Amino acid sequence: MNMLNKHIKGEDILVKIKTKSDIGFWQYQVLGILSLFMEKSNDYFIITDKRILVSIKENIKVNFIYKDFSKIKFNTKTDLLSFVNQDNQIEKISLSKLKLEYDDYQFLKDKLN
Repeated sequence: MNMLNKHIKGEDILVKIKTKSDIGFWQYQVLGILSLFMEKSNDYFIITDKRILVSIKENIKVNFIYKDFSKIKFNTKTDLLSFVNQDNQIEKISLSKLKLEYDDYQFLKDKLN
């Protein structure tokens, strides 16, 4: 989260979703049963008043600046977030790697559509 805070310093957070990171197959094989008791990292989806950030396993995967919050749309069937970037082009981001839960989908629908 510290890395994210550096990117969003001074910006207002409009949407924030925190999910548990998935444990990968190879990580599970290496760590076995111990992985069930270890603390897992978190994934984040954040929309500030200026940018959209997606952090997976503490690495920033998406860092886009958008133009208008009211034009951000989320398709719950395809997990695609669409928005207008600085160049007035429509961008799409897949949120499927975040492993959103039902409550997360409802929250996004209420905030973005």
